[in-house]
Amino acid sequence: MGVGTALLAVVLRWPAIGESLWVDELHTAWVVSDGIADVPYRAEMGNQASFYFLIVWLWTQLTGLHEWSLRLPSLVGGVLCAGLIAAIAHRWTRDVWVAAAAGIIAAMDIDWIFFATEARVYALVQVMAVVQVLLAWQLLQHDRRNDWIWLVVVTVASFYLHYSTILFSFCLAGMIVALADNQRKRQHLLIAAGCAMMLIVIVLPVLAGIFQRRENWAQFITATSRNEWTRWGTALAALVPFVLLTAMYVRHWSAEARRAVLIGGMVFVPIATAWLTTATGVAALFFGRYLISSETLIPLLLVSLAALVPASKWRMGGLVLAVVIAFGLRAPQYLGPMRGEDWRTITQAASRELESNPQPTDVLISAGLIETDILARPPKRLMLFMHVWESYARLPIESIYALPEHEGDHFGLTYTNPGKATPEYRRDSQADRPIVLIVRGTQPVADQVVQNFLNSMPDRQYVVTTPETQTARVQWRVLLPRDQAAQTEP
Repeated sequence: MGVGTALLAVVLRWPAIGESLWVDELHTAWVVSDGIADVPYRAEMGNQASFYFLIVWLWTQLTGLHEWSLRLPSLVGGVLCAGLIAAIAHRWTRDVWVAAAAGIIAAMDIDWIFFATEARVYALVQVMAVVQVLLAWQLLQHDRRNDWIWLVVVTVASFYLHYSTILFSFCLAGMIVALADNQRKRQHLLIAAGCAMMLIVIVLPVLAGIFQRRENWAQFITATSRNEWTRWGTALAALVPFVLLTAMYVRHWSAEARRAVLIGGMVFVPIATAWLTTATGVAALFFGRYLISSETLIPLLLVSLAALVPASKWRMGGLVLAVVIAFGLRAPQYLGPMRGEDWRTITQAASRELESNPQPTDVLISAGLIETDILARPPKRLMLFMHVWESYARLPIESIYALPEHEGDHFGLTYTNPGKATPEYRRDSQADRPIVLIVRGTQPVADQVVQNFLNSMPDRQYVVTTPETQTARVQWRVLLPRDQAAQTEP
């Protein structure tokens, strides 16, 4: 059953594997595009742990820097996770129909497909979440030393894949404490938690730095986000049939009921905690990527609830209804590109412009990277490292989609007031050079960025043209100094 689910997952994911990278994936490409020594600090600049990027770096040394090669680790993780869900479902219930339903829901879910075809860490985090909960359940039943060791290993590995998983791991520890049936298991948990913390504490300064920048995420993560409430409403809807059925049938506390409480707690407690920290301003965590571990467990929660329904006909009806609901609310509308940021097409078009233009031409890029605000007011402690941050701001055009060599300079722009000339541009740019301006955004956004730039440089006059080749969410413009434009007019 797990193999069949994995094959279905591959079929549904493969059409999106070769589309243009979007800006987050371009950060991955930039991190791994040079030597291994560059990986840790480039990952940290994007507030990421380096473990995943080291995996991708090693892989791309063998395969080269391509869309498919950057995404393949995620594809393997996403397919493996879907197969694991089906295999665990069959192991827990010995019911092929329950396993098939859980596997189908996992294989066709739009978030699962997205993360499995994205050159980011989240598909691997999904695998770790499933393994963590499986180990936790085995420990609650048997309290074996090897399972505790493996739980520590997987928890630490998950943390070093993505720091946000620490929320999931803390909640899992709380659920083990709540469901342990003797003090000995709780003592073993304390020892395991201590071992894990010894391996995590070494990066506390990094976490402290990220926490100080938490206001960055508060700009786009809110407790009232319509996207997030829609995500959870649609993702949890498939559980409704079995919530009703278990309410009809469950009358006593059993091992299966305890398992359902464990899985249910690991779905809802992290989500509720993230919502609370976001609503109170402590840390903006109510965001699908940061809660992907909990979302991954929804099919397993369905399995746990199905195991509590003894009547086979009712259980089969619930499975059919759950799959229909999931298909209607969570399946993608089509198979293929999912990101909508076609940097590949725009950089190819801009490359042709640069190659055909004999004049030295500057390139400005407004990549929409929130960390680039540092370019406007760099703190004194980072002045020696500003060349690295300037490279970070230009990352979409300096790795897999690098522009050709040409006479001219490249400049990054800030996230806030996008388009406004940075101190570096004012200091180092030359007024007589044409400009290629690349913008992450729609046509109105690109036009506003251009206007912001013109307003910030009132001493320079440009004629702005919009090349024919444009895409929906990545645009570009050519700015020609007015005196040069006058010379080219017939």
